[in-house]
Amino acid sequence: MPDQDDAKLAVRVTGDRIMCALPDADDRRSKAGIIIPATAKTADRRGLWGTVSEIGPLVRSINVDDVVLFLPDSAIEVDVRGDVFLIVRERDVHAVASSERDVGPTGLYL
Repeated sequence: MPDQDDAKLAVRVTGDRIMCALPDADDRRSKAGIIIPATAKTADRRGLWGTVSEIGPLVRSINVDDVVLFLPDSAIEVDVRGDVFLIVRERDVHAVASSERDVGPTGLYL
């Protein structure tokens, strides 16, 4: 078996998993203009928006380059060739922002 440190291995997301680019960890501002550092922990369950870079074969309603909303507790952080990504299951995605105008069915069924 070749030395895996030297080989460039292809990464494939499996099942209903989605690989997202890690959102920017920039400082944010409150409504009053107070700067909240990226290292500050919040007690609330603040969701993260991430850009989808890869999808697994069982993902049905999300495409590459969509922006998805998920909770950080439901994601796994991975390092792929020096870049950090988050992997989350499709069922843990709470919202999808897509650039396509025709987003298809709403997913609501009676």
